[in-house]
Amino acid sequence: MSKQDRLIVTDTTGQEVYLIVGKWGRVGDKLSVFSLDGERLIDVKQVILSLFPKFRLFKDGNKIGSLKKRPGLRGIKNPFFTITRLNWIITGNYDKQQFTVSRFGKKIGTIDKSVTYMGEFYCVDFIKEQDIPVALAIAVLLDHYAVSKSSVLKKYQQEKYSLSFIHAIWMKIKQTIWKKVKIK
Repeated sequence: MSKQDRLIVTDTTGQEVYLIVGKWGRVGDKLSVFSLDGERLIDVKQVILSLFPKFRLFKDGNKIGSLKKRPGLRGIKNPFFTITRLNWIITGNYDKQQFTVSRFGKKIGTIDKSVTYMGEFYCVDFIKEQDIPVALAIAVLLDHYAVSKSSVLKKYQQEKYSLSFIHAIWMKIKQTIWKKVKIK
């Protein structure tokens, strides 16, 4: 996701519902989330480039919050994100790319990455539909923190040339074997 400048977002039925355009990684870069009828829903602008970057979120040209990466309790190892004004806290497992979004201690949604034989996907599941455009922009930013992009790319390249569903099962077996070897 982080290497593309356009993403089409589909719902669970496969209908295209949103378009994400832009890039990030430099101060001043911007991501925008659009509905398919062309309405700009959210803009995210990078304002600080560092180990703990900061982004500003805008809706209809008005600032609705700031997204900031913060160090975790164990320092840099388990960081989390906050979105001021929206009062969101985004925590999760960066290895598995599974995140929970909470507001005032109550879970309001999840952002989870899946890697299948068809490629990489994020599943964004929120209680309120109005939160989804912000969550989509957050998913693109979180993708940058994927632990092992090269191994995901390698898996994708292997899966790209697979002509059967057995390949996905074989990849799962290889992962299980590799985990056992790493542990010992």
